[in-house]
Amino acid sequence: MGIASSLYSSISGINTMGTAMSVLGDNVANVNTLAFKSSRTVFQDVLSQSVSTASGSSQVGRGVTLSTVDGLFAQGSFQSSSIATDMAIGGQGFFMLRAAENAEADMYTRAGEFRFDQEGYLVTPMGYFVQGWMIDKTTGERAGTIGDMQIDKTTPPVGTEMLEVIANLDSREDNEINQVRLYDSWDGTNAAAAKPTDPIDAQQYDYTTALKIYDSKGASHDITIYFDRTTNDNEWEYLITCDPSEDLRALDSREQAIYAPNTTYNYQQNKGAGALLYGTIQFDTSGNVKEMSAYNIPPDGKVDPALSDNRIVLNSTDSYYSFETNFTGADENQKIEVNFGAQYSGLTTGTRQVLVSELGAVDSNQNGADYITSETYWKDVWDVNGLQLKQGDTLTVTGFKHDGSPTSCTYTVNLDEKVQAFLKDVSEAFDCTATIDAMGRLKMTDRTAGSSALYVTKVEINGGVPSSTEGNPFGATGVNGDTIINVTSSKRKIYSPGQGLGVAGDVPPITANTPWEQVFDVNGNSMANGDTLTFDGFDGDGNTVTGTFTVNTAIDSTNTGTVQELLDWLEEVFDADASIDAAGRLVLTDRVADEAASTGYHSQLAISSVATGGSAEPWGIDGTTPFQTLEADVSGEDGSVEGGFISADFSPEALATTQYANSSTTIFQDQNGYASGFLQAVAVDTDGIITGSYSNGQVLKKAQVALANFASLEGLFKKGGNIFSETTDSGAPVTSAPGSNGLGTISPNSLEMSNVDIGTEFVNLITVQRGFQANTKIVTTTDEMITDVIGMKR
Repeated sequence: MGIASSLYSSISGINTMGTAMSVLGDNVANVNTLAFKSSRTVFQDVLSQSVSTASGSSQVGRGVTLSTVDGLFAQGSFQSSSIATDMAIGGQGFFMLRAAENAEADMYTRAGEFRFDQEGYLVTPMGYFVQGWMIDKTTGERAGTIGDMQIDKTTPPVGTEMLEVIANLDSREDNEINQVRLYDSWDGTNAAAAKPTDPIDAQQYDYTTALKIYDSKGASHDITIYFDRTTNDNEWEYLITCDPSEDLRALDSREQAIYAPNTTYNYQQNKGAGALLYGTIQFDTSGNVKEMSAYNIPPDGKVDPALSDNRIVLNSTDSYYSFETNFTGADENQKIEVNFGAQYSGLTTGTRQVLVSELGAVDSNQNGADYITSETYWKDVWDVNGLQLKQGDTLTVTGFKHDGSPTSCTYTVNLDEKVQAFLKDVSEAFDCTATIDAMGRLKMTDRTAGSSALYVTKVEINGGVPSSTEGNPFGATGVNGDTIINVTSSKRKIYSPGQGLGVAGDVPPITANTPWEQVFDVNGNSMANGDTLTFDGFDGDGNTVTGTFTVNTAIDSTNTGTVQELLDWLEEVFDADASIDAAGRLVLTDRVADEAASTGYHSQLAISSVATGGSAEPWGIDGTTPFQTLEADVSGEDGSVEGGFISADFSPEALATTQYANSSTTIFQDQNGYASGFLQAVAVDTDGIITGSYSNGQVLKKAQVALANFASLEGLFKKGGNIFSETTDSGAPVTSAPGSNGLGTISPNSLEMSNVDIGTEFVNLITVQRGFQANTKIVTTTDEMITDVIGMKR
């Protein structure tokens, strides 16, 4: 009957309201649960039953049933915390967790109550591992894939790889009158004296600054940088140094042979100990960095800036010059970049070869005479000894052009002509620009930049046979005519009298890599397999050297079949550097620099003769002609420059070294090395990056928290403990860093509170309670009706 069906409708309401009450109870019970997401019940009516009525068919409802229990993922309020690893998500997303027994992270939570365990892993109170990325300590970028995050309690030492010094150098400092380079002023052996003194005298520089760097073991060392004006306008030189007694830079194999038995810099013997890098800074007229150069400093302290021996040329990808240090005795030196606030443009610059004669000329024989110029008449030209050339005397200059082709010119003196007439002949013969410099010397500048063969082998007066009363204006020579005009060097050099050519009797000159069959002399004869070259001479220490080299044109694992084989052999027997210059000549350079003091080292390197056992004489060797000798010049630079390529073009950065009319001062300095340290505190930023503060003063990015989100949050499965898990309905998680791809940001020192609104829950409680009461009333009323029906039989 219809009355009984109402009982079942009411029972469905009672059951459904009971379930709703359970949901409300769960919400209210978790009103203080971290990041708890409340739920709500949604009801729907049950399929209605059709009944017949007077007006036709109608429907009567069968009661109510529970449609769904929805999760409400609205964000809860944030509660402040004093713990840095307490995190709340402001926006969409979940923290990712991994249980110890699981290989993958398959749990998700909004509760950010995290701690570090005894091994340094970031975990929840239940021991689940929080997921994220580790950060590479070198690049500062995320490394690898999402996984457990472990923060080291200690940090190992990191050797310095970059130092930055930004200074202002006072433009009001006067240029030096006499150039004394900082590397010449430095003497690391002063520290080994019975009464140690500073390696450099305070009068030899204008400004100095210092900072600490760290070696690979975390020990600190003082680096001192000296600055000094040069003789050039707007130019400063710098010298980067350390304590000479701490300098343990490893020597390469060549240097070990020179400074044996030492294998490292030795401050007791090496003047260059402690001198790490030398260079110059050129400013423009506005006081901004325009050009920079840098040179390595060998153990003997001799740099020779006019040569390329020690010059550093940067690669196009380099930004700054660098120098080497070694404080630990390691096999490899520690490389450190130095930034003065200017970055290399990546473009090399060609330099023109410049040759300057040893002596100059004056315009009278009186005290206080001025140096000659190109406009001086020959009748007014006097040498340093007070002598003059006579009408009709000849000046012959012999040497090589830029391309290595031999050349010479002879000028006949006309006392009524200007010196310019002689310069014109030299310029045309050598394809260069010949001038008179400020000290009355002959100056020849190549017209083509780059590696150059421009060279003067001799300057003669009257064919090399002048009278004793003849003038000698440019250091020209007499009988032997062996005056050489070349780039200044502190090391003795000897040159072959002739050149090796790459084709029969003509340029181009050979190189070290030329195969022997392609080595010709000036007569077109070529070297052949089995030819011999017997050298007689002396090494730098004066020891007699005699040896025979046999040409081997074969190419195998031990022989290249090139001129390089001869160079290697000469280096071994003469204990000197052997090379082929741009003119194709054979050159030997002593490995040890001469000293100015009379008690210092003076090289005796020489080759008196070379006997050939073949038809070719590629270097003008006839068995008796000695090599030409360029004596080491320890008196200072003469203005000569070797042709080549340099990396000098620099552009100022936002914070850069300047040359303004203010006192010299250090504006900023920094370096990226540090000693070992212990973790003292951690911090988290809005990107979820966990940063550690260590006792060594370093603040290092260590890890970054990862977040995940789902297409359907309502499809997540509640596992308890504030944890959700993925289901088919939720879809797969989409992971990313906080603040990206629609994910929220991290609020550190915060915890998300429950999103239960207690007021709303109480209102819902009243409505559910009334609904439950109403349904029970239906049951009692229906029962009374059924009782009345049963009573009708009485």
